[in-house]
Amino acid sequence: MERVPGSDRAANGSSPGWRRAPGGGYDHGMHPRDVATTVLVTAVWGVAFVGIKEVIAHGPPLTLAGARFVLGGALLVPLARRRALAPPPPGRRLRPLSGREVLLVALLQTTALYGLGFLGVQRTTAGASALLLNTNPVMVALLAWPMLGEPLGGMSVAGIVLALAGVATVSVRSGLGSPLGIGLLIGGALAWASASIVIKRMGSVDLLRLSCGQMLVGGVPLLVGGILSEHRLPHPTTASVGWFAFLVIPATAVNFVLWFGLLERYSATAMTSWLFLIPVFGVLAGATILHEPIGWRVATGGLLVVAGVLLTQRQAGHEEVVLSAG
Repeated sequence: MERVPGSDRAANGSSPGWRRAPGGGYDHGMHPRDVATTVLVTAVWGVAFVGIKEVIAHGPPLTLAGARFVLGGALLVPLARRRALAPPPPGRRLRPLSGREVLLVALLQTTALYGLGFLGVQRTTAGASALLLNTNPVMVALLAWPMLGEPLGGMSVAGIVLALAGVATVSVRSGLGSPLGIGLLIGGALAWASASIVIKRMGSVDLLRLSCGQMLVGGVPLLVGGILSEHRLPHPTTASVGWFAFLVIPATAVNFVLWFGLLERYSATAMTSWLFLIPVFGVLAGATILHEPIGWRVATGGLLVVAGVLLTQRQAGHEEVVLSAG
């Protein structure tokens, strides 16, 4: 989850199309087309967990994770260059990014998150992976307390308790994945949350250029490390090639552009309130496409995780948004 420059501005007409949800939560002023776009974006990120599962069934996970983000980042380079030449939006002051900042975010939010994530998905169901990895808002709330001095409010504490109960329900003797796979996914969520804290401390930066850079810089260690350590080539099928293209283009490059466009028009609080849909779509996609069973553990644990995410996200206020989630 990342800070959006200017996300705490008042909706006073200073930016055309900016609509802020009163008191947080859903933005009832969203245009129906943007509501449909938001649902589509979260659905694509949810279905991406099925795509990861299908792709790594036919090839080395780290190599494929690296290839996904090197290619996805490369697709964003022309857009990032164009934004670099354009003047900043009215009311926003963006400071330059340092190479050290890009490297740190890249290692946490691409190399660690998706390295651990792809290895974890390999050892768990797609639905359980979507639920466990998207506990990120809960971990951000936990880390923000000691690292940023942000006190835990009552809703955050309740959300953390509910989410932990949900993780335990999905993880403990559930048959939804190996203990190693579950641990890898929780580690990935922790790396993602750590990146969120780092980005929050940066202040106002160009998130498009940061995301493009961190995909490229963070994807290279995955790609090189995978080639050197996995010692096997992909065995592609027509379906796995199609799923890989889905991960690179819609789930990485296109989804980012759509999400960033929505963040330009609506408050961060309004947009992040929709993120609970990602694990929901992930569970439904796993059941529909991969025929994964939705037993009582997935249903109960999923409801607890979603409730916990909603509570901690509402407490977080206007600054936290997700730029990539699947």
